[in-house]
Amino acid sequence: MGNGGVRGRIDGVTDPHDDPSPARPPLLTGRFVLATAVNFGFALVFYMLITGMAVYAAEQFGAGDTAAGFAASAFVVGALIGRILSGKYSEHVGRRRSILICLVVFTAASALYMVADSYGLLVALRIVHGAAFGFGQTALTAAVFAMIPASRRGEGSGYYTMPIALAPAIGPAIAIQLSAAVGFWAMFVAATVFSGLALLGALFLRPPEGAPTPMTWRQRLVLRPREILYPRAFPIALVMMLLGMAFASVIAFLHGFGRAEGMLEAASAFFLVYAVAMLIARILTGRIQDRFGDNAAMYPCLVLYLIGMGLLTWSPHPAAIIAAGVLTGFGFGSLLPVLQAVVATQAGRGQVSIAVSTFFILLDLGFGVAPLLLGALVEAFGYREMFGVCTAVVLLASGLYWLLHGRFDVRQGTPRRPRED
Repeated sequence: MGNGGVRGRIDGVTDPHDDPSPARPPLLTGRFVLATAVNFGFALVFYMLITGMAVYAAEQFGAGDTAAGFAASAFVVGALIGRILSGKYSEHVGRRRSILICLVVFTAASALYMVADSYGLLVALRIVHGAAFGFGQTALTAAVFAMIPASRRGEGSGYYTMPIALAPAIGPAIAIQLSAAVGFWAMFVAATVFSGLALLGALFLRPPEGAPTPMTWRQRLVLRPREILYPRAFPIALVMMLLGMAFASVIAFLHGFGRAEGMLEAASAFFLVYAVAMLIARILTGRIQDRFGDNAAMYPCLVLYLIGMGLLTWSPHPAAIIAAGVLTGFGFGSLLPVLQAVVATQAGRGQVSIAVSTFFILLDLGFGVAPLLLGALVEAFGYREMFGVCTAVVLLASGLYWLLHGRFDVRQGTPRRPRED
């Protein structure tokens, strides 16, 4: 059966893009592009505020280093709470309604930072803001995978996550420039404006909704373990968590490493070349995944990621750090959409939201825990040794991928189909 012959049902909804004709089903539809723009709004505000929040907490409330750091990372705590709840409850509330409600809270929280008059209120606001982010983005991602034709899921995942590659470069730059030139209030105003634009876009979004499951009110309210972590998604989510923990070393410590080694400009350039490489890679790897299977996309990305982390460990010259940025962009930059597509494809009918939630819960957990563990390594041994440990973690994750999924992936040009059970 050719790619055009695949007719899939996702979350109990017949995908209107599954076309029985020989032509490839359309992917870049208006609502797909709109959902991608809304997701970019989520990511841009996240990176803007996480960049400036620790400094703001220190200057505004006299917070120490640990307390200031928690003011930034409390958002991740909220996001984890939101993702845990979203897997089940976004289906009962409705995907569109969940996205809109969360964006209203997301926008309001961005504005309320300007009137938060105590450190405790700031942290509480960060947790609420993070919960709106986690719940809303998870619901949005589940809706997007219901829009993507089953035969083009890898490609669609790449396009959907592509603008997020720009957020780590644009968001911090906006935050730093505004807070330095005008003041932190300007950063919060910009975050409110971008959140409001995402909300405006979501008003016009009509995503597919999951088929309702008959339940009593008690069944709807009670949250059971299998409605938090989806067993089929857990192995791939575990691989992504390890890969994310390794990259968290770059986000958290590359700046300090560059300063200590006298290569600060190269460390700054790392993220620019990383973003460019990621944009290019996500155009290509999704198509490779759809045509040749998961392994054809995964293994080259893992090798490039491994070499990139190895270069950071070695890095005798600034050029090595910049080369590591390119390789890591092509490597790690493609792994998230590839594995996200694997999780969505493995999900049974009506389980995409919980599968996506499981994926992001473990990824966020890895990003949240890694700086604490890796910071201890830096203090005990040094930056290079810490990057060496992270290189070994990438190697471990590669072996784990083969053990849990890679050895079973035998598709070669076979159109991908969602699971029916």
